[in-house]
Order: sequence, then C-alpha cells, then structure tokens
Amino acid sequence: MKKLLQFLTPVLVIFLGGFAAQADPVDLTTWSPLTLDYSGGQPAGNWVLQAGNTAVKQTVNADPSFYLNNLNQTSYSMDGSWQVDPGWDDDYMGFVFGYQNSSNFYLFDWKQGTQGYEGAIATEGMTVKKMKGATGNGLTDLSLAEFWENENDLGEMEILAKNHGAGKGWVDGDVYSFHLDFNLVPGTFTINVKDASDNILWDVTVTDSTFTSGEFGFYNYSQENVLYAGFEQTGGTTVPEPATILLFGVGLAGVAGVRLRKK
Repeated sequence: MKKLLQFLTPVLVIFLGGFAAQADPVDLTTWSPLTLDYSGGQPAGNWVLQAGNTAVKQTVNADPSFYLNNLNQTSYSMDGSWQVDPGWDDDYMGFVFGYQNSSNFYLFDWKQGTQGYEGAIATEGMTVKKMKGATGNGLTDLSLAEFWENENDLGEMEILAKNHGAGKGWVDGDVYSFHLDFNLVPGTFTINVKDASDNILWDVTVTDSTFTSGEFGFYNYSQENVLYAGFEQTGGTTVPEPATILLFGVGLAGVAGVRLRKK
C-alpha cells in the first residue's frame, strides 16, 4: 500500500493541479451597464443578461456603451467570445480594460465595415486605443468622433495599434474568441483574436504603462444584437481605490448625465 501511495501521489498532484487551473465562467450578475449618452446621439445601451448569468446581449444601436465588472484589478488574463446576430448593421464591438473612469481606459474595438460618422472615419478592422481625459467624465472629455475614429489620433484618443483592411471586419453570425493578458508583464498587454476554426486573426502586444490596473468591461458602439459570452478570468490582483477617487466618481455619475440605466 505504501508503494502504491508513493506512485499515486505525483499523479494526483498533477491531476488536481490541472483541474484547479481551469477557470470557471464569469458570473455577470455583479456587472453593471454604463452608456455615454451624448446629446444628439443614439439611445443608451440595453444590456440583457442571458440565462445562466454568464452571457449578456446588447440589443440596440447605442452611443458608446460598456458592461463593467466593477473590479479594479491588475495582472490577469481574460478569455471570451462575441457573436453578432445576422442583420443590416456593421459597427463596433469589443472590450475595455484598465478602466479608471468614463474617460480614462484602454479600448479594443472591431468595426465590420468602413464608414464615416461625426466627421470621423472608422476603417474596417481592429484597433487598440487609449482614452485619457482630464476630468474623468467621458461626456466632457470625449466625443462621439473620438470613439468612431480609428485611423488617426483625435482629441483625447490615441491609437496604440491597428489591424485594418479589406476582409478584416467581423462576419455576421460567426463566433470569435479573444484572449487578453493585462499587465502580467508590467507595462504591457497582449490581445489575441481567433475565429471559430481557431485561426489567429490578430496577435498584438502593446507596451504602455498609463493604466496598470482598472476594471474590465464589454464594449459596444452603434451595433445591435451582439452576444458577449463564455468569459473566464485567470489570476488577478485587486487594487484598492482611494476614498477620494470613489467619491469623485460617484459625484460625476450623479451630475454629468452618464447613463447607468436604460433610456
């Protein structure tokens, strides 16, 4: 028996270690919606939690809208998927990370088709952007044009990387997966996007240390019926926020017209 236990111990360690490393799907019940509802723009986002609480669908053509996890974290990996119901629209889906407030965050967005709007140009393909506003209020610091533009820096929006061109947009009905490594190596993040056949569509590493922690969230701009699903997080260290920052954020939400509800 002793020899048998000596043989089984390393096997059990390997098995249990591998089992523990599997991440559970993220429960989205504690996440919350936020829309930068600009005057003269489109409606606020309508985020509908799906059965099982591990997927959410944004159902309307909305102004820039987020579904945030309300966790200030660093040094984590996030996996997930998007799928757009077949339809007539061709706009933006993606995610935010390093989110400090509604005008300071990193943004990955993906446009299906090239299109002009608000005096800006959105080119077909994927873009990594940095938003960095002075007041912390996206309605004051940012504009619809800054969210729409993806070729050149504009206002408080800086382009950190892009993958544009014919055939680089998402396809209606297809399921796409992504993997994000955020600040595992200090001051860097990596984004990997694949199609349903596991083909790599983009694999990019960006060096930028402006935001080394923050919230993660889903992103949608002017694109109806996008399903965000299958999200799993690995690692993650919570970073406490100073009380002054929390009070400042609450004040902005109360007076600036940032939508935390359906329109």
